[in-house]
Amino acid sequence: SMKVAERILTRYWGYLAVVVAVAGFFLHSIGLAVVIVLGLAALGYFLFQAPVWCGAETRKKEWCRKNSHGLLRGCSIREHKWQRVKQTFTPAGGRALLRTSKSVSGGLSVIGSVIAGVQVLIAAGVLIFH
Repeated sequence: SMKVAERILTRYWGYLAVVVAVAGFFLHSIGLAVVIVLGLAALGYFLFQAPVWCGAETRKKEWCRKNSHGLLRGCSIREHKWQRVKQTFTPAGGRALLRTSKSVSGGLSVIGSVIAGVQVLIAAGVLIFH
């Protein structure tokens, strides 16, 4: 069961980082720099590592439901990886992100990355203007 816990932690550590960062933010028991580091780490996790659906558009104008890692990366199909990178900052990329977010893990990843990003901005703001 230790192996199971380890596997879960390796796959979903980004969620834990967000929780710890939020807790630290409210408790002020850990420094703001730690909150920023954890927030950035969590953001990276959701963008590049969290288990989600690919969401790239296929030739048949459907969207790919293959497993993928992170909101910005496509699945194992090389073309999909490139498509997701290319589309990241375009309306098509926004649609792919919305499609991805329809799955539970995708939705949680979108929410997680938004929370992580906002935390980093708040913590940085507090550090700078304190």
